[in-house]
Amino acid sequence: MSENTSDNKTRVISNEDYFAEVQRILREGKEVRIRVKGNSMRPFIRDGDTVLLRAYQGQSLALGSNILAKDKGKFVFHRFIGKKNDLYILAGDGNLVLREYVGATDIIAIAYIHYPQVGEDAINIDRTWARILGLGWYHTRLLRRILTKLKLINSSKNRSNK
Repeated sequence: MSENTSDNKTRVISNEDYFAEVQRILREGKEVRIRVKGNSMRPFIRDGDTVLLRAYQGQSLALGSNILAKDKGKFVFHRFIGKKNDLYILAGDGNLVLREYVGATDIIAIAYIHYPQVGEDAINIDRTWARILGLGWYHTRLLRRILTKLKLINSSKNRSNK
């Protein structure tokens, strides 16, 4: 579906077409800057931020890397948090439960620069410290899940007391 008017220069294309073009550019050995959609990578990467990608060419992945992959026909941009057998385990920083398991051939690219929409300069997210911070955040999932439940219980009690 495309939309193009004299007032609006926005063109909307399908995810399949968009990522086919991203992959074509990466295969040419070029870097690609994409806009992140959704909140699954919060608090580090937010909806509308952009990241610079390099093609994944089978090299060893550092734990905590942010990668673009295809999982069950959908494109995901999540953190590499481990490996089980021959599968790479991915999780969004903002996800409290979900994980994806993908093969090496499903990995498309590795992000190495993050461009926040507001306030900050470009951030190198392929550095050891950034990866450790992301992995630390991942490993607090259980605690974050408990805190979220407690907040829900507390807010429902407050509503019922009114």
